[in-house]
Amino acid sequence: MSESETHIQDDLNGRLHEAAVQMVMEDLKHLWFSGKSLFEVLDVVYDTMRHIIPFDRMSVAFYNEETGLVISRWVRSETEVKCVDKGYWAELKGSSLEPILRAGQPRIINNLERHLAAHPDSRATQDILKDGVMSNFTCPLRAGNRAIGLLFFSSRQPDTYEPSHIDAFLAVADSLSLAVEKVKYIDDLAQAKHNYAQILYFVAHELKAPLASIATIGSTLTEGYVGKLTAQQSEKVQRMIANSNYLMNLVRDYLDLSQIETGELRFHPGPAVDLVEEVIRPMMEIQTPAAKARGMTIETDLEYLVAPCDATLLKVVFNNLLGNAVKYGRENSKVLVRLVRRSFFDYADSGERVRQYWALFSVRNDGVGFAPEQKQKLFARFQRLNHPEHRGVTGSGLGLYISRQIILKHGGEITADSEPGKWAEFRFRIPLRQEASLVDVPGRGS
Repeated sequence: MSESETHIQDDLNGRLHEAAVQMVMEDLKHLWFSGKSLFEVLDVVYDTMRHIIPFDRMSVAFYNEETGLVISRWVRSETEVKCVDKGYWAELKGSSLEPILRAGQPRIINNLERHLAAHPDSRATQDILKDGVMSNFTCPLRAGNRAIGLLFFSSRQPDTYEPSHIDAFLAVADSLSLAVEKVKYIDDLAQAKHNYAQILYFVAHELKAPLASIATIGSTLTEGYVGKLTAQQSEKVQRMIANSNYLMNLVRDYLDLSQIETGELRFHPGPAVDLVEEVIRPMMEIQTPAAKARGMTIETDLEYLVAPCDATLLKVVFNNLLGNAVKYGRENSKVLVRLVRRSFFDYADSGERVRQYWALFSVRNDGVGFAPEQKQKLFARFQRLNHPEHRGVTGSGLGLYISRQIILKHGGEITADSEPGKWAEFRFRIPLRQEASLVDVPGRGS
């Protein structure tokens, strides 16, 4: 090839490389607003960066300022990874990685065996060699002046990397770092939320048994098993029991919340649950004493339906709604509980219009209700509607949020309506089997 032809070929290669770099930058910019998870973004980075940098393995490690550690978070390789995998860590201070991250300048090691001979105490080099890596290109990830972590390109061949690869990385470094930083921030928030939920579960679980014990001991005292109490003593013990029961209800709510937040809520639907006998009746027995204490009556209008659902979770929902109706309803009023079968037209995946059958639960009480603008807040976490008539009524503000999550898990819907100053009604529906769903119970009334 003549000198002029060589010049033309070099110029063409340069233009192709510039075009590849521009394409990579555009791909990385699209990741900023893609809504992808951290690992999905890194998979795209893996496929994109191969246009400008050679490698058969790529990994990302993030720097934790609190611990001073660099921890591997993601590894993708064309061959088996034996040693330096996700979770591998090293201290940054005093390591050969520190100047790379602090100064923001990539480093090339084209023969890791020679590097180990010169640095025999390097644990990371020993381990990466066990994975069959011979060349390594280490690049800093930085957002402005802040160190995020390190990106490692690796090859099983020696002498893979050259200065042009550093130029290629630096050309896209800002776009790459911004893309990774954004999703890392979201991923860290999700992990923090998960950790918070786990701590919440641990604390609530540890409180559950002692509180139950306090309530049991209180009941033993009031029933006279250790001697008759004076009126003043009995009043104080009753208050202790009431406070313990209130705290146990909070604990139950927080246990449910922690399982929802971590995605660990146990969902075990039965194929044919009797909604009246397995869901509604047991919860009415629990709430009837509280209703009587306020001079309230619970009336029912029930169709006997069976549905594929988790009876334990549905009891949580129904108990929340009925308990709220008793707590927030007016004294000497009535609460109406209804269960009916309803059908609605919907569209199947094929586009065909089909009739769907649902079990529709509703709980209605007379009371102050809520204003239209408050409706959107009802099913959010820690939301309680303040009203002078409700002063002194306690609760966690979690019951309706938990109820909504359970109903969504059943493929259903939950909503509420009210006429302020007069009444409030909460309704939820869950799908029925599309064949017969009525229970054959001749002579059984509501």
